[in-house]
Amino acid sequence: MEGDFSRGHRPDAKRGRDYRRVLPRQGAPILDSDLHALMDASDRIDRQGLAHVACDSGATDLGFFVTPGRLLAMFDPVLGQMPQVAGGASAVRDFSRRYLQRLPGLQINGGAGTVTIPLRDPLDAPTPCRVWMRADQAVTVSVAGTPVNIPAGGDYAPFPVTLNGAQTVFAAGPQPCWLALIETEAPADAAAVLHWCAGGFQIGGLLATASDAVWPDLTGPAADQLRAASGGAVGSRLAAYLELSERVVTAVEDPGLREQALGPGRETTSRSELVAQVKLAPVTGLAEPAAIAGAFARVSLPTGRVSFGTSAGTAAADPCDLPVPGGYSGTENRLYRLAVHEVTTGAGALTRFKWSRDNAAGLWPCTLMPDQPPGAAVTHIRIGVNDPLRAGDLVELTSDAIERGDAAPGAVNALGFRRPQRMQGMLFRLDGGDVVAGSLREFRLLDALTETPAPPFDPAPLGDEGLKLRLWSGILERPGTGAATLPLEDGLIAEIDGAFEPGDWWQAEARVLAPQANGPAVTTAHGPERLFAPLALLERDAAATPMILRAWLDSRSRKLCQQEADFTAYDGTRVGTGADTVQEALDELFLRLSDGCGEIAVPPGAPVQTVIDTIPADGNARICLNAGVRDLTETIVVADKGDLIVGGIGPGTILRGNLRRIIRFERCRSVDLRDFAVEAMAAGDGAVIDFVDCAEVRLDQIRVTAAGLDGPGPSAIRQVSAPGRPTRTFAMRRCTLSLGQFDSGVTAADPGHAEICDNVIATRPEVFAFDADLALGAETLRATGEVLIDRITLHRGDGGFDFVGSPVFSFASPHGPPIVARHGIVMANGIWGRDTLSFTTHVSLDAQLWERIARANQPPGGGTFPPEIMDNYLRDFRQNLARAVFGLASPVTIPTGMGPSFQPLRDGLIATNAVTHGRTGITVAASRGPVRSKALPRPVAALLTQPGQGARIRGNRISGFTQGIRVAGSTRQQSNFVFLHAVEVQDNRIGLRLPWQARQRGGIWIGSTLSARINGNQIIDPAYMPLADGEGPIGLDCDGIRLWGWFGPLVEVRGNFCHGTSVGIRWVSLGNDEPSWGRPDIFIGAFADNAYSGPGLPSRPTTLP
Repeated sequence: MEGDFSRGHRPDAKRGRDYRRVLPRQGAPILDSDLHALMDASDRIDRQGLAHVACDSGATDLGFFVTPGRLLAMFDPVLGQMPQVAGGASAVRDFSRRYLQRLPGLQINGGAGTVTIPLRDPLDAPTPCRVWMRADQAVTVSVAGTPVNIPAGGDYAPFPVTLNGAQTVFAAGPQPCWLALIETEAPADAAAVLHWCAGGFQIGGLLATASDAVWPDLTGPAADQLRAASGGAVGSRLAAYLELSERVVTAVEDPGLREQALGPGRETTSRSELVAQVKLAPVTGLAEPAAIAGAFARVSLPTGRVSFGTSAGTAAADPCDLPVPGGYSGTENRLYRLAVHEVTTGAGALTRFKWSRDNAAGLWPCTLMPDQPPGAAVTHIRIGVNDPLRAGDLVELTSDAIERGDAAPGAVNALGFRRPQRMQGMLFRLDGGDVVAGSLREFRLLDALTETPAPPFDPAPLGDEGLKLRLWSGILERPGTGAATLPLEDGLIAEIDGAFEPGDWWQAEARVLAPQANGPAVTTAHGPERLFAPLALLERDAAATPMILRAWLDSRSRKLCQQEADFTAYDGTRVGTGADTVQEALDELFLRLSDGCGEIAVPPGAPVQTVIDTIPADGNARICLNAGVRDLTETIVVADKGDLIVGGIGPGTILRGNLRRIIRFERCRSVDLRDFAVEAMAAGDGAVIDFVDCAEVRLDQIRVTAAGLDGPGPSAIRQVSAPGRPTRTFAMRRCTLSLGQFDSGVTAADPGHAEICDNVIATRPEVFAFDADLALGAETLRATGEVLIDRITLHRGDGGFDFVGSPVFSFASPHGPPIVARHGIVMANGIWGRDTLSFTTHVSLDAQLWERIARANQPPGGGTFPPEIMDNYLRDFRQNLARAVFGLASPVTIPTGMGPSFQPLRDGLIATNAVTHGRTGITVAASRGPVRSKALPRPVAALLTQPGQGARIRGNRISGFTQGIRVAGSTRQQSNFVFLHAVEVQDNRIGLRLPWQARQRGGIWIGSTLSARINGNQIIDPAYMPLADGEGPIGLDCDGIRLWGWFGPLVEVRGNFCHGTSVGIRWVSLGNDEPSWGRPDIFIGAFADNAYSGPGLPSRPTTLP
């Protein structure tokens, strides 16, 4: 059987079908389309299998691994170089010091000896190179005999050296340093310069291989076009990416494909080859490497669609004529190809197509005329005398440079990746065809549309290689951009719509006198297939300097026979580590087990202060406190350093001293404390861990145990800073504080932002001998005296009180919001001193008792005692009265029969002081935020435009304190409010311990802030026990949550639970009503889903916003 039964490239796929096998039927012919389908199925299954195992794209070796210069050495465990050490030096891979989050560094140490690095590619002559190195402390190392001074701190940086031969030698310095990469120096001028390594890389299962190369790996015009498109200003960024496509190879490109025995010009099959090209695309609108890499998953494809059909038949206009038949009326079966040749946009938009009735299979080599002088303008071409081209034929003049070049580069932006536009050849009509030189025929080139002589053209864009002519059957045009019908021939039509891109093509089978039964075909372009994957992000530096490699964007994995720990992902969230590979996690684990957590190791016997003093001013260091107990006799002071990391080996690393202040940091750029314990075994002044004027402070898994204090003092952990050296951030996570009497947990004073999360802060419930401590005459005596008499006020005249009924009476306290555990006592002038006197006392002590106390304990001047000294008298008197109430020696007289009146108060104080208590668990204080007064006629939300401070306090467990959390701003200008920008207090568990003498008390106290989110907290007074038939006496007032100040635009208080406090949520708004002035601002005060169990009120006021 003979005939044209071609169905073209991917005959099933272009119809939207995927089959596994081609199964021949007995006695049936095997067609070329069956062979195509067989190969396509095998290719698809192979590619799907590879992509399934190796992901959408990537490499298992160094294939297409991009660096600015030629890569000479790196230290990947499988693909990198293996160093050789001598003379006591050491060289080990360090996965905690990665270069661009990809390559492990090689840690070089030893103080003596050498490290020899073999090079991937030997250098034949002295060559300028760059070594990428870093160090925690300043150090000088020798590289191939050249001293290299590496400054302290910072990331990897390039250092210029000259190298030669197959290896290079590093002489170790006194401090450790890290080497990440060795590359040749590759300055870039107008055009970009980059290199890549040999190996394989697959996209969608299509595997390409490469040799070590420099971009662009082309010559001639195609390379010149890529270079010209890579220009840009300093700071402009380029994404290097890989494009894969298939190229059809015929005997024109490879004469060895032709079987000579069949005679000249006879060709049986063609081949396809995979073309892999590294290209550059400018990046705009994206900053993060991950986002840039992700853009390649969103390729902007043309919207053009083509569907083929046949025209309908029509009746004859003249009865004597035959009707015009419908369908395909050609005399032979054909495989048509329709290709986009040119697209113009804007005014006069036009899409020009070229079509072929023979799938554009006609291809012949040619030469340009004239060829003298070289590069002269072209008007004629020559082909072989036997090539079947004739005058009037439509041909496309093309070449290797055209087929490999781009007419416009690709681009990366927030919308995705716009693929590059491929070049197209030049269309001409042929004229002439006379035989010249015996074996050639010469044609004049005519304009393809007007068929007039084409203007002479410059042959340079075509290059010198692979010149050829492709035969086409015709040209079709679509004016505008709408849907259109394009007639090809013999009733075959193409319905088109959308936007098209030059180079895309479609195939259609036309069968004689038969409808198209092989469809419907896929209407998107049938070819060419183009695949893309990102490789690297580069940035232009100054002229004549190398490109800056900002990130690798590609995916790398290991071959199944080369699996290792660094390419196995690890999720360290549960155990709180940043390690994200098994290698990093194992390194971290074994470093702990082997007492190695930093580059400066401090064994238990070494004085910590001595080691600290070796760090130069402004120097950076990573200090490891090996496991063991260090007994200190004086405070460790760390002053004027750079970036510090001080780590331990968990609870087995202990700094212990018979003193309060264990370690103090002053004027350091950043301090990062990790995973050790501190024990302050004596009371005293100051913080256990103190940070003064440090720009950044971080604590993680620090354990603090401190003895009780004699009286209130600084918190166990304290951060303070002066206006000239502000602390930008204070972060404390997963720390444990075990404290004693009168202590506070943590105070962050004036940080830009405080992050205090997931800590356990507790006052130990140790037995507290209240009577004995009261007898010492210190803090407990002072506080008990204030329970008896507080808020002393001496009034002029009668002070506005009405003494008609009695010269001494009680009244509701005028100080602050309504309270229930205290009331006021007022005495007329002359009763107790000269002036009218008022003070507050416990609600169980009535006016009759106080009148008798006053008359029995007159000041030296009696009723004439002046107010300027009466205040001091009463402050001493209340402490002496406390002594008398508890049966201690005192000059105060308690009138006969009045002693039992103090019994409820005495019992309450003793009962609530059975165990120790602390003052405040967490305090965040601010004074540098925006400030304003109530009189300022602008909405408070306008303060958001000014620099501000904030706090996030979440997930902490706080117990044993009179106050759980306090966040507020303050200023010496009492008429102004200091605002925090944002405060989040969420999911904290607070167990209060409330002795009756406590002053600052309550669960959560929040001052003025522009945004407050107080959600999901639990505040419990464990001493409160609900009674079935009413509540017991209230010992003191206590708010579960208090918001006191000026708030907005957002206040959210949801899902909190308060148990045992006298008020669940107290809202005291001191600012203006917002919004006001008729503005459309929206302020939200959301109080919802809160629970309360206690002796008082769920909220005050009763109705919250």
